[in-house]
Amino acid sequence: MINKLITCYFCFEQFEVSLEIGTSFVGNISEIYDCEICCNPNRLDYEVYDGEIMINSVTNGNE
Repeated sequence: MINKLITCYFCFEQFEVSLEIGTSFVGNISEIYDCEICCNPNRLDYEVYDGEIMINSVTNGNE
């Protein structure tokens, strides 16, 4: 499990999300995380390559 700090799309506060990635997984993932401060849904798009996680965007999770 890897923890990443993201900024909420709605209230711009930072909160931590826990990402569980298989050791052999490579590719793109989209997941919804509710903000710990304002409770709005944030869509987190990220990619995994060679065990590293790169967050591409945090957008409106209501879409």
